[in-house]
Amino acid sequence: MEEISAGLAAMGIDALRIHTEPFGPAPGLTPGIAATPARTPHPPAGQPGNGATIQFARSNLAIPWSSDYSSLLELAEAGDVPVRWSCRTGVCHTCETTLIAGELDYNPDPVEPPADGSALICCSQPHGDIVLDL
Repeated sequence: MEEISAGLAAMGIDALRIHTEPFGPAPGLTPGIAATPARTPHPPAGQPGNGATIQFARSNLAIPWSSDYSSLLELAEAGDVPVRWSCRTGVCHTCETTLIAGELDYNPDPVEPPADGSALICCSQPHGDIVLDL
């Protein structure tokens, strides 16, 4: 696809009008296992929340929930917790993570629910204290 895009650009087609969408295998995703995070996980900057406690078990981090975040994914990212994601809307399941304890609410509702004992952190919010395998 890169060669086709380069050929179209060489023909004078504006780069803003050239769109590609690659399909195929992606590299393995094993955050917290094989990859080393760029920064050590930490509480997010700013005033801590006053909601449920969100525990990231592998990162040894417990953070009070704040409604400033729209999802558990956003909270994890704010604290540099190693996570994986793609769609942020509950479609692709790339963010599916083991839910060790607790219950979640979804907004938006995912297209397909996660497997039993798992959570889609890209579109979920805590319904009380939770523990995630991150």
